[in-house]
Amino acid sequence: MIAIPVSSLRQKLKSYLDRVSKSLEVIVVSRGPDEDDAVVIMSLKEYNALMEMGHLMGTATNRDKLRASLAEMKAGKLIAPKEFNAKR
Repeated sequence: MIAIPVSSLRQKLKSYLDRVSKSLEVIVVSRGPDEDDAVVIMSLKEYNALMEMGHLMGTATNRDKLRASLAEMKAGKLIAPKEFNAKR
C-alpha cells in the first residue's frame, strides 16, 4: 500500500492506475488533513475479493462452515473431485 496526496494523483493518474491494475497494490489518496476525506484506489479484482470475503464471513453460520472446512482440510480429510461428484 502506498499513500499519495491528491495532487500527485492528478499529475500521474495513468501511471498510478497502471500500477494498481498490474500489481494489486492499493493506493490511499489523501485529500486534506482529515483522514476521513481520504479515498482508496484498488483493482476491481481486489475489490471483488473483499466483497466476497465480507459476504462469506457475514454470518455466524458461514464462518462456522468455513472453519469446519479448514479443520477438515488440515486433518487431511479431502475428497477427490470424482468422489465429490459421485456424492451429489
